[in-house]
Amino acid sequence: MKKILQITIFLFSIGIFACTCEDPNVTEKFIESDFVAKARIVKNYKNESSKELYKADIVISELFKGNELKSIYIAGRSDGGIGSSCAIFIPENTELIVYARKNKDGKYSVGMCSGLLYLNKRNLKRQKRELDILKMFKSKNIDFTNKINYREKAKLHKDLEQFKGIELEKSYGIYEITFESDLTISNVTEISGFGNLVDQKLIKIIKNTEWSSFDKGIKDKVPDNSKLLIGIYFYPKEKGNPSFLSQYYH
Repeated sequence: MKKILQITIFLFSIGIFACTCEDPNVTEKFIESDFVAKARIVKNYKNESSKELYKADIVISELFKGNELKSIYIAGRSDGGIGSSCAIFIPENTELIVYARKNKDGKYSVGMCSGLLYLNKRNLKRQKRELDILKMFKSKNIDFTNKINYREKAKLHKDLEQFKGIELEKSYGIYEITFESDLTISNVTEISGFGNLVDQKLIKIIKNTEWSSFDKGIKDKVPDNSKLLIGIYFYPKEKGNPSFLSQYYH
């Protein structure tokens, strides 16, 4: 009985200190990052101090946003040892999509919650779609940065239910929202859509969505003409379930 209790306490303690973060969608992590690129880690350096932050040299194969970088900083331990619950280690020769933010020291850093996409043999459909979206952003010169945290007030999910069973060739549509200072939507434009009729319906739906925001302690107030990218994703029918559109990215 004592052994079971000890195991329970141990598991409970792990749960308390586990690093949890929402999986950001591609539009969210793109506009909140200062640097986005397809790259390979070529050299890791030892942690510079007791801080869980180490330098890694990279080779960029395609730049999607920001300036060319030769290195980034990774929130973790370079020896791959056990650190804090949010510490990560990226081995040399790993290829991935890097989403990095510039910190107050001028270093471009990534961490557990940055939305890194590892390019391997897993989840190839997601990798293809994400790269397609990033290439589209690059072709349309979309590179603005907005680090305000936005949340849609759970109305969009219900409005998208009308598209159940729809057949589409494209896997995503991307739209740009322009806000007034009180989060009233002043405009919605198509960046890369599904097709005229579907896009018209989606733009009308998005215009009627309601949002909250948070930025540096300020709630529900943003600079006038603040912009946000939102993705609507198509999921084909599978295992007897009908196809559908969703704002959730997976």
